[in-house]
Amino acid sequence: MYFLEEVILSPGEKVRRIRGYLGLKQYEITGGKVTRNLISYIENGKTKLVKDTAKIIVDSMNEFSKEKKIPLNIDVEYIMLDEISQARNLLEKYIDNLKKHINDINDFEIGLNKAEKILKDWDIIDKKAEIYEIAGNHYYRQELIDESYINYLKSLESYIRTSNNLKVVQIYVELGRCAIWLKNYQEAINLNNHACVILKRSEIEDQEIFRRILYNNALAFRSVKKYDKSLAILQKLEGNMGEEITQKQHLDVLLSKANCYLGLENYAVAEEIYNEILNITKDTGVLVIEAIAYQNLSDVYAKYNDIERAIQSLEKSIEIRLKNNDFYNNSFYLSRAYLSLGKLFNKIFKHSLAEKKLIIALEEALNVRDTSLQANIYKELLNSYIACDDTKGIDRIVKEIKETTTDNSKINEMKDIFFQAAHYYINKDIEKSANLLSFSLNIIT
Repeated sequence: MYFLEEVILSPGEKVRRIRGYLGLKQYEITGGKVTRNLISYIENGKTKLVKDTAKIIVDSMNEFSKEKKIPLNIDVEYIMLDEISQARNLLEKYIDNLKKHINDINDFEIGLNKAEKILKDWDIIDKKAEIYEIAGNHYYRQELIDESYINYLKSLESYIRTSNNLKVVQIYVELGRCAIWLKNYQEAINLNNHACVILKRSEIEDQEIFRRILYNNALAFRSVKKYDKSLAILQKLEGNMGEEITQKQHLDVLLSKANCYLGLENYAVAEEIYNEILNITKDTGVLVIEAIAYQNLSDVYAKYNDIERAIQSLEKSIEIRLKNNDFYNNSFYLSRAYLSLGKLFNKIFKHSLAEKKLIIALEEALNVRDTSLQANIYKELLNSYIACDDTKGIDRIVKEIKETTTDNSKINEMKDIFFQAAHYYINKDIEKSANLLSFSLNIIT
């Protein structure tokens, strides 16, 4: 390990620092072969350090450190390395470290902070682009989608400056994926379409990226209920895949198609495709898709008013997820599954069971930081308490939301809960009803 290896210094400054560390005078590192004045000029940056002089200095320093048993490990290459090269080497080291710790929150943050300190002084654009791309991947895995989006934007800015069009396209696709999770569906479509334009303009043949663009656009169109448009894209995607398609990609496409038919209220076709997925996953062990298929199949049974089968299907989905808690975005799907269970139990008047499932749903939702999801869970809990005439439960929900939801934009999403509670109390406690109504009106933005 080199002395001062994580400090970026000019060659002359390195000579001065190491000499000071060894406690040597300027003339003592000359080996009697160069003048003290030359060393002074080098240390002050007035003269460029050349290889022959560097070797004399390094040999003298290493010999002295060996005699005095002072730890030192330097060579000519290290002494002569300029500042931009040192910065690049350090960034390469930090990149390797970031990749190694991409799933370790604390270690990753420490490494990212070190890299950003270098980038603040040294605008090495290819390394900057790579570092922020890795950061985008890290935050996406941590389900911090806003942070992921911001870092991908920083990466995109640098990749554009490198004229690396393939990486530019890849980052546009990652931004589109983030936009879908942030529910900015039209933005996602625009980002994906722009990526397609760059692919075509740059004459880049990359079918894997093209398939990702199609798939993400299909998701976005489905999310805005343009199911026919989504199905048309999925059909195009299937035609583009050929023999290169993986089992997971095939299942993803089938799942998206089934979800579209569910949205179109064509429950028979949706059920048929979900069962096809379950038949495939039974043999292949693609458990994450199996869990989603069971969860969505529950919606089909609920539409048939077959509540018992709907509950069984949800419980099967939850069982798979609890046994495999390392699934990506597991808390999001678990919270939705428990919310659906709570709704089903409320529907058949099993309010005590509904409450238990909804409380678990709320615990999982807190890990996701999805305020809309949390609001929906609170609303269903309130329905359960109102059905049971449980004023203690109602008051607890109202108090909890007031205490824990301090952000005005977030509490605004909960306003319907206060309105509903105010309506409940109107014939029971007029003063409490009035206070809740007043609070509700004050938070409307």
